[in-house]
Amino acid sequence: MMSIEKDILKEFGEGVIRSGSSVVDSELLTIPVSPALDVVLGGGIPEGSFVVLTGQPKCGKTTLSLHFAARCQDPKYNGELCKEGRDVYFFNIEGRLKKRDLEGIPGLDLDRFHVIGSEPGKILSAEDYLSIAEKTINNVTGSVVILDSYSALCTEAEITSGMDKMQRADGAKLLAKFCRKVANVVPVNKNVVIGITHLMGNPTGYGAEFKEKSGQAVAYQVDVKLRARRFSPWEVSGTQIGQTIEWQVITSALGPPGGRIESYLRYGAGIDELTELIVLGTDLGIIQKAGSWMTLSFVEDEEKPKFQGVEKCRIALEENPKLRELLEDSIKGFLGICG
Repeated sequence: MMSIEKDILKEFGEGVIRSGSSVVDSELLTIPVSPALDVVLGGGIPEGSFVVLTGQPKCGKTTLSLHFAARCQDPKYNGELCKEGRDVYFFNIEGRLKKRDLEGIPGLDLDRFHVIGSEPGKILSAEDYLSIAEKTINNVTGSVVILDSYSALCTEAEITSGMDKMQRADGAKLLAKFCRKVANVVPVNKNVVIGITHLMGNPTGYGAEFKEKSGQAVAYQVDVKLRARRFSPWEVSGTQIGQTIEWQVITSALGPPGGRIESYLRYGAGIDELTELIVLGTDLGIIQKAGSWMTLSFVEDEEKPKFQGVEKCRIALEENPKLRELLEDSIKGFLGICG
């Protein structure tokens, strides 16, 4: 070791200099999102990631963030720095988090789910929210921080000024400072930061039809970015039970960008992983479909299980966790997804 390296280590501590090999050999704990999204993300989202979810109103961004938070809290994905479990901090900037939003997410540990928001007599500004988020990221290792949304952040100057004052909003500058302050902390403390942004119409007539309301600093910071391209009603027997969402991967920490996949959001149950598994299994030929009948050909039994329709197949998987696990393993094996 060169003397300069010894001096640096002596002044700044062991570990500040690492070999390239140690970076290559280090293993990231990857947390799955949902069966469909894991396919296009390359397996899921690694801890230590800066995530952005974007899309038009009511497309399921908040639901997806809560669903992933529940996945992060699964004891199987306790990280090295959070062996006792992960805490989730939800920054309720828009003030629209409801009881039904939380009750509809299976596996979400509400005792370790913390909501940060305004209260009578204390309306939090953008400066307040981002200061609390920064302190959380620095002090609660392995935590999941959800900011819903970047687009709704309102600075102290905007809050206190009159409606007739049309000063330039400086929220983007605050976000840029926030990104700089946490950029080096998130991967070290192995947090997951999820920021939700809005799409706004582009009135100029030039470029994209919609633009994101956040800031360029967020775009540079992001590890994983998903955009909801479209969503439509999901109906069963003429009754709308949820919605389907087409997600596009803008950036991924594990795989290439550009992938698109359809996800299923079931009202009162969040992201419907069982339906996603059935659709994937059918598309890959692991489940054979003839008319409305579905045969689980991945089962090694001589008499293959057979069900009429996706809903009955879904109920069977829900009642038989081993059957679900077998289907999930078969899909991952077919696609070469680890974990």
